[in-house]
Amino acid sequence: MVSKVEEAMKKRQQQVANKEQQQRQIQCNKGNVIKFKRSSSNLEEDGISSAILFLACIACLPSPS
Repeated sequence: MVSKVEEAMKKRQQQVANKEQQQRQIQCNKGNVIKFKRSSSNLEEDGISSAILFLACIACLPSPS
């Protein structure tokens, strides 16, 4: 009977230790998350890309003859 109680206590302690370790690991992983931010240069590149696409469309239009 005593061995079952001891076994249950050891199992419980092991579960608690595993849970604490997981919590520590989750907290460590949160610090390593990279946050992406859109820079202002992307807006300029979007405008340039649009202008190039527009010019390409004009250049590829069939001539009206």
